[in-house]
Amino acid sequence: MVLDLNNNQGPLSGTRIRITPKVWPFIMTFAFSLFVLGAIIFSLPPSDNKNVVFGFLVLLAAFSTYAQWKKSLRLIVSNGTITIASPLGIITPISNISHVAIDNRGTMQFSLYDTHLIYPPEKVELMHHNMEDEGYNFAIKGINKPLAIKICKICYLSPDHVVDDKLKSEEVQDVESFQALLAKKSPWAPISYILLAINILVFLVMLQSGVDLFQPTTDQLLSWGANAGTRTMDGEAWRILSSAFLHIGLVHLGVNMFVLWKVGPFLERLFGSTTFLIFYLVSAIGGSEASLWWNEFGVSAGASGALFGIFGSLLGYLLAKPPGMSAAIMRQLRFWALNFIVLNIAFVFFLAGVDQAAHGGGALAGFLIGTLAGLLQKNMILKTPILRHAVLLVFGIALCWGSWIMLQKETSDKFLAIKTFEKFGKEEESLLEKFSNGEKLMRKTKLGEDRFATLLETEIIPVWSDYATKFDGFKKVPDRWSAWYPDFVTYLKTQVAAQTLLKDGIKSKDKRMVNEAQDKFAEAGNLVQKITSEMKAKSKNKAD
Repeated sequence: MVLDLNNNQGPLSGTRIRITPKVWPFIMTFAFSLFVLGAIIFSLPPSDNKNVVFGFLVLLAAFSTYAQWKKSLRLIVSNGTITIASPLGIITPISNISHVAIDNRGTMQFSLYDTHLIYPPEKVELMHHNMEDEGYNFAIKGINKPLAIKICKICYLSPDHVVDDKLKSEEVQDVESFQALLAKKSPWAPISYILLAINILVFLVMLQSGVDLFQPTTDQLLSWGANAGTRTMDGEAWRILSSAFLHIGLVHLGVNMFVLWKVGPFLERLFGSTTFLIFYLVSAIGGSEASLWWNEFGVSAGASGALFGIFGSLLGYLLAKPPGMSAAIMRQLRFWALNFIVLNIAFVFFLAGVDQAAHGGGALAGFLIGTLAGLLQKNMILKTPILRHAVLLVFGIALCWGSWIMLQKETSDKFLAIKTFEKFGKEEESLLEKFSNGEKLMRKTKLGEDRFATLLETEIIPVWSDYATKFDGFKKVPDRWSAWYPDFVTYLKTQVAAQTLLKDGIKSKDKRMVNEAQDKFAEAGNLVQKITSEMKAKSKNKAD
């Protein structure tokens, strides 16, 4: 902020105050935004849309920085007039000012004798609108209290009152002042900083154990408790919470912890520490469960679901219109929360490697429990905090447990199918090799036909038959398998039929059955080619 102050006798004698914003803070802000965006984009897996999304975000950051610079205070007091270039863009004679108030943050609030003396005339309606919202005709924000008092002296104005530090909630009309008020009432926000410390500590311990700083491997993440359907749904349910304290590299940790550091203390003071912790944990679990439901093959980790959840909690809390906040504050906070949730989801929608399901699931879980918290705040029966916390805790447990039961019902067959398929993939090659080697030895008369038939009957056919029965019995399989899965089950059954015909043909010395077996083997080979082409087509469509 540039200050040009000429010490003469007063405004009529040429005294002039000129305040304009400095440019370098906005340049630094934009540069920092570029650095963060670049780090995030670099850390994400390859995607055809990365450059497009990055370019759009850069343009948005530039526009936002420019808009903030344009809105910054530009004030000139000179020649008996006061000119506010932004954000109101008005000029009024100093003699038109009836009284002025200065609050503890240096904001000056003016009331006018006659709004029609405002220039340009089209700003008059804006003055009336401000008067309805603020109780004053206009306010000048962004200056400190000593400078505000100097401006009053030069304008020959004495403040009607200087608001002390004890702000009342009904007098607060902007989020910044509301944050200051909460900080005075509740200076400590221990849960936010404890959560911050836990996340950072876990990451440091992971690094100490040899995990890569920027790109941990899937096996490393799984060993530390990442969320994966085939493990989480198979007796390791603790992963739905442990995964919320793991991060996939330094950039991932940095972005999430920056958000927690910036908004966590404020929301903790707003909700209360216990309520905030309940919101955070319920949202983390909700995000993990949504990730399991949507990303059947994914391995996920990170605090993003919990962070989206606390913003969702804020939306739900405000929806109930709890007491103690003005309509202006609730309106600004709603916009703030919606802006975070919608823009973050929209901007990375087309990027690979971002677990949007966890974001959405966390936001939804947070919204539901936040709405209940807002309603409880208005409830006159549950007056004591311990009763409200108990109700929230019970609801949170019921929400997480109920969604877990529904998740098991919906996905248990799918994850069992995935796990069985992974096991089959490891065994299929050895089964085919065992069959091929036995057949070669039989043709070279190094293995008798009866012994080969016994090999088929005891070691090969039972395994194929068991897999065919298992895969045919799954009621639900992953959606991405839908194109080739029926052919795969047919392939297994065809293999069983071919090997059984061959075994029976060898035992009975029936060449017709042996020939039928060869036809079945050829049919199975054709099915393999069909399944392979369908898998490739599915992968290509997904990449496109």
